[in-house]
Amino acid sequence: MIEEKKRFKKSTLIVGVIVATWLCITLYLLRIFKIEQGWPAFLACLLFFERGGKKEHLKDIFGGALVGILLGLPLLYAINYLTPIIGVTLAILIVVFIIIFLLISLGDILPMFFNNSTFLYFTVALIYGNNQATLEWLAVLILGGLFYVGGLLILFKLFARAMET
Repeated sequence: MIEEKKRFKKSTLIVGVIVATWLCITLYLLRIFKIEQGWPAFLACLLFFERGGKKEHLKDIFGGALVGILLGLPLLYAINYLTPIIGVTLAILIVVFIIIFLLISLGDILPMFFNNSTFLYFTVALIYGNNQATLEWLAVLILGGLFYVGGLLILFKLFARAMET
């Protein structure tokens, strides 16, 4: 059996340049507005590509992301309320259990808002603990995510047209 040499594809290199350039432009614009955390926008893009780059998945990605970020906030309040009563470990376990149970169970009824994107964004929000920046993250998700993903869709469309000629 003859093995083919692995080579760079011209189209892959061009897509890499487009994505990296657009990411840097997005980061620069976020910095202008004094926004340090671009992760909500960039995770949306990652999820978009993981789901095949199909536009019909965008509503589920953004809907789930929105709910995932929002679920991080009541988690903190509930843990802070329950900790003096039952201790921090039990408070965390009970509240996380309830939220994850609801997240998965509601997926059958409201899949646009309760899906893998929700789980991912909720998990990232948990990492920040008491340092959650919920409103900033929502703004970055909506404005930055639409700018980043939307801009890439436009650039890819232009690239595809250029490749046809």
